[in-house]
Amino acid sequence: MASLVLASSSQYRKMLLANIGIQVDTHAPDIDETPFANESPTALSLRLAEQKAHRVAAELEKVNSDTIIIGSDQVALVQTDAGPRLLGKPGTSENAVNQLIACQGKQVSFYTALCLHQPSANKTITQVDETRVFFRHNSETALRAYVDKEQPLDCAGSFKSEGMGILLFDKIESRDPNSLIGLPIMLLNELLGAHFNVDLLAMAAQ
Repeated sequence: MASLVLASSSQYRKMLLANIGIQVDTHAPDIDETPFANESPTALSLRLAEQKAHRVAAELEKVNSDTIIIGSDQVALVQTDAGPRLLGKPGTSENAVNQLIACQGKQVSFYTALCLHQPSANKTITQVDETRVFFRHNSETALRAYVDKEQPLDCAGSFKSEGMGILLFDKIESRDPNSLIGLPIMLLNELLGAHFNVDLLAMAAQ
């Protein structure tokens, strides 16, 4: 049976897999995530997801013939009066508040890319899942209280949709709510079955 390796240090992605009964080894890839000039959010997320998977494949000392490496990356884009703006991980509370203020009353698109790489077969499959989030209007006082309480400093867009962050929105349009957290589980299941003959449900139910 195939073994899965997660090319990420994200606790959220590992948690999503654990929630469906899949335990994986994780390896944190060290890559430059700087966007190229005029690179679209879709292209950026796909490129980074693939780079992560290939970097981990190159760094692993031993890769079994059935090992499949999962790379994923998420890019968020909000349309502002000054033009489109990419939303990264805020890092500080003040940056998080400023991101949330910029999103009030606006639609934010999250592009969550998935890359599956099997080194033994030199096989790579990539695809992206888009989630649209519609922010409601909240006061700056409420936004600051939210950031202080939940500390979403390592989350693109400055919220945790699995927690209090869901209260920031009017509506979410998505195939898979897991995508917003960081890993499109439904797409993962689909691609593993279609391209690698891996039944994720059977693996999880063992």
